Amino acid sequence: MKDLGYFITMASNSTQREFELDFADVIEVYDTTETTITTEDGRTLVITWEDNYYKSYRVIYETALMESQSKRDVVKEIIKKLQTIDVDGETMQYIIEKVAMSNQMMRQLMLTEDFEEVEYVWEELKSR
Repeated sequence: MKDLGYFITMASNSTQREFELDFADVIEVYDTTETTITTEDGRTLVITWEDNYYKSYRVIYETALMESQSKRDVVKEIIKKLQTIDVDGETMQYIIEKVAMSNQMMRQLMLTEDFEEVEYVWEELKSR
C-alpha cells in the first residue's frame, strides 16, 4: 500500500521533478514549492521542496465533518471547482471571510505551518 511513509521516503530520495514524474497519476496539486497527494489510505500529504529537493512534509487530516461520504464528495467537488478557476489568494480570502472562518483559519494555519514560515510572516507583519 502506498501510504504516507512510502511517499515521504520516495520524496526524500528524489528531486522534485523526479518525484512528480514518477507519481503524476496521483498528484492533486503541483506547485513550485509543494506537491499535494492523497494516499491510498485517504490521507492528504503536502510535500515541501526547496531548490528542487525534499525539505519537509505535513499531513492534512480530515475532520469529523469529512467522515460522511456525501460531505466528502461535496468538499472534493468544491476543491475541483476552485482549481478550475485557478483561485488566487485574494479570492480564497474572500471565500473564507464569507463563511466567517477568518480567525479559525488563521489559527489553524499558524499552528500547522512550519515554524520558519510563521516566523517569516510575523517579521513581515512587524515591519509594516
